[in-house]
Amino acid sequence: MNAAESFRDRSFLVVDPDARIRRPEDLMAFALDAGGRFQTIPKGTQVRIDAVKVVETGSRSNIVFGHATSVNGNRLFGWTSTRNLEGKFMNETIGAVSPAPGASRFGPNAAWARGSFLGQIELAAIVDAKLEIERLALSTIEPYAALVAAAARDGVLVTLNSGFRSYPEQKHLHDGFERGLPGFNTAARPGLSNHQNGIAFDIAVPGGDGNPTYEWLKKHATRFGFVRTVSKEPWHWEFDVDRARVALQAGTFMTPNVTA
Repeated sequence: MNAAESFRDRSFLVVDPDARIRRPEDLMAFALDAGGRFQTIPKGTQVRIDAVKVVETGSRSNIVFGHATSVNGNRLFGWTSTRNLEGKFMNETIGAVSPAPGASRFGPNAAWARGSFLGQIELAAIVDAKLEIERLALSTIEPYAALVAAAARDGVLVTLNSGFRSYPEQKHLHDGFERGLPGFNTAARPGLSNHQNGIAFDIAVPGGDGNPTYEWLKKHATRFGFVRTVSKEPWHWEFDVDRARVALQAGTFMTPNVTA
C-alpha cells in the first residue's frame, strides 16, 4: 500500500451520469468538444487516477480533482471531480505532508503530548466524510485503512471527521469552546490533545449508540488497535495497540476512564 497516496493502488468506478471533464489550465471550467458539448466520462467506466489536485473554494470547502485514464492506461480521459467516482474519494490519501526545514514547534507538523513538544512528524492528507481535507500521521494510515476495509466488507462505512491537528488549530478549537461559540465542541487546551500527537481519530458516528458505524466499532475496532478513550465522545477513537489489547481482553471497547 502507498500510505501517502492510496489512490494509486486501485481503480475507481464512474457513477455520475454527467461526469464532466475539466480544462487542465482551469479546473473550475469544463472541457468542450468540437460541437460545443461537455466532454464526459461514461457512467460505469473503470478508471485509474494518476494525479490529484485540490482547488479551495472558500472556508474549508474544496474540490478534489483526479486525472483519469483507462485502467490499462491506453486512453486518457483528463481531469474530473472525484465526486463523480464511487465513494467520492472518501478515505483516500492524496499526498504526503512533510515538515519544512527548520519548522517551528507550532508549525503544521509539530506533534505535542501532555503539554510537551515531541518533534516533527510525517503526515498525509486524506479526504474526510465531508469531502474536506484532513491529515493523519503517516504511521497510522495502514491500520486505519485496514479498519475501513474490514468495515466495508461488513457493509459498514467508516469515515473521518478529524485527524491530526496543529497547535494553532487546537488553540482555535479550544478558544471557541471556552467562549461558547456556536459549532464548537469540547476541546482540550493546545498541547494536551491527542489529536496533536497523531493517534486520535474523530470518526463519523452520528448519535452514538444505534449508529451502524458505532455499533460495528464497538465490536471490532480493538482488533485493529483502536480504542475509545473519552467520555461523552463516541466519535473519538485512538490508535493505541496496547490499550486496545487490554480492552479486548476485558471484553470491552473503551479505556477504564470512559463512563458514557
